[in-house]
Amino acid sequence: MLTARFVWGVASPIEVTFDAVARFLGVPWVFNLVHAAPFGFDRYAKFVLFGLVLLILTAVAWVLTRRVHTWVDRVGRRTFVLLATTAVTLTLGLLVLPAMGLGAFGLSEANRAWPPLPLHLAAAATVIAWGFVASGRPSRARAGGTHQAQRRGVVRMLGVGLLGVPAGLGLAWRWSLALAQGMMADLFDAIAGLSPRVTPASEHYVVSKGLFPPRVNGDSWRLEIDGAVETPLRLDLAALEALPSVTRPTTLVCISNPVGGDLIGTSRWTGVRLGDVLDLAGVDEGAFEVVLFGADNYTESFPLDAAYREGTILAYAMEEAPIPAKHGFPVRVLVPGIYGMKNVKWVERIEIRSEAYLGYWQTRGWSEEAIVKTMSRIDTDVATDLGDGRWAVAGIAFAGLRGVEAVQVSVDSGVTWLDAVLEPAPNEWSWRRWAAILDAETAAPSVGRLFEVRVRALDGEGVLQTETVAPPLPDGASGIHRLITRVPPS
Repeated sequence: MLTARFVWGVASPIEVTFDAVARFLGVPWVFNLVHAAPFGFDRYAKFVLFGLVLLILTAVAWVLTRRVHTWVDRVGRRTFVLLATTAVTLTLGLLVLPAMGLGAFGLSEANRAWPPLPLHLAAAATVIAWGFVASGRPSRARAGGTHQAQRRGVVRMLGVGLLGVPAGLGLAWRWSLALAQGMMADLFDAIAGLSPRVTPASEHYVVSKGLFPPRVNGDSWRLEIDGAVETPLRLDLAALEALPSVTRPTTLVCISNPVGGDLIGTSRWTGVRLGDVLDLAGVDEGAFEVVLFGADNYTESFPLDAAYREGTILAYAMEEAPIPAKHGFPVRVLVPGIYGMKNVKWVERIEIRSEAYLGYWQTRGWSEEAIVKTMSRIDTDVATDLGDGRWAVAGIAFAGLRGVEAVQVSVDSGVTWLDAVLEPAPNEWSWRRWAAILDAETAAPSVGRLFEVRVRALDGEGVLQTETVAPPLPDGASGIHRLITRVPPS
């Protein structure tokens, strides 16, 4: 069943069983018990539950396998397989799926996660395979041979079992992780209004000091690297593109982005590591500042250490195409961990200095370091009906190079906080999408079908996002995002 799920994308009855059992995690006393457990157990509760479901199903199969020949001797092998397949199909179709609110055999419109035909075919194929394999070994009543031969057979089976246990546990762990990721992918894809994993270039935010982007000719463009270097460089676009390149998603957020604002985006950028280019020039000992000059007369600076970070690149492509003019054609700088004001567009010159430099916005009172603050945002002003009495709200969270460890959501004005599900980030430079699952009682308060959602994030250093409200000037906004969300008609 797991192979069918991960290789061909066919929904597994194990997945359905887990989803049915996982509903009990929403029962108030169970929920409180799980979240009161020590050592952060609540973050792994679903993984533990999946392991228990897998263990129980394996134990049931083992018990049934020991009884197979009793039934086969009575009704015959083919009849037994037919009866077993029918029993599993009817149990899944008439008990499990209806109990989940998905209708008989999962034919309800509420069932968007598991197409009924592939699901039941996968279950039937698994039972048929199990039935014929399990009934293929002779029963004790029909088995011949001496006790010595039987003992040898037992020893062989024990040996094979012991050899298989580590491999089986390893596969089970990998499958459980893959299943969890697959289920999360299905969840995030089903939520309406959630930001995409990668922001299309046409939808990525644009902030510049001028109204219009400068007109830069890519053929005549040159990048100058000078200052405190051994060998000043002057590279054209072809020379830059000939160097070893990297492609990676990177999140940019503007320092003027308000709490809950949309001046943030994640795109897939291609370029050359800035550190590699500086190595070609040879940085002088004692230098510590990188100053950048853009074609729009914009200047900015950041520490030399930041230039040598793995994620800092001279980008010349956005989503596998030349960078659009408004985003910095032909080349812009990306420096993870600091606000977009220091990620200079239309860069034409890079100067290495041994003294501090105040850029365009620093001389106007904005932050000199511009370290990204931990932020989180709610994207969904209408909750997504999951079709089983639950709703989902979702959004994004970002904490720069610190990463996002957890996201919490409150629907009771911050009295209690619910841990959200986090989608794995593609790398340390990207935002993380989150989703919070709310049951009918939680998501539909007495005031009507509108409720307030609050969100906060915990960064990778264990620091909780501050609730202290601060405006964007001088070093970025802070505070908790709140959004009135509507529950759709059930």
